[in-house]
Amino acid sequence: MVKYVVCAGSQGEAQAWARVHGIPQQQCLYASSLRTIEGLRDFAVVRLRGFFDRKDRDDIEACLLRNELKRRSPLRDSCGDGD
Repeated sequence: MVKYVVCAGSQGEAQAWARVHGIPQQQCLYASSLRTIEGLRDFAVVRLRGFFDRKDRDDIEACLLRNELKRRSPLRDSCGDGD
């Protein structure tokens, strides 16, 4: 199941977004810290206005990028040998 990583200024803002869009809370993860999002593989990112004012925004963005890079590419073969 895809998790929505909600990058917001507060948990309340993230919960309000989920409620408005009919997304179950168990499918949403508020990006409150690096620890909460480190290592995720199957996720979609939502960036809300309040997120852009956070002091840790660059750290969160870098962590999300690392997670995306660690995902297995659907175009890569299972053996990894290019055949």
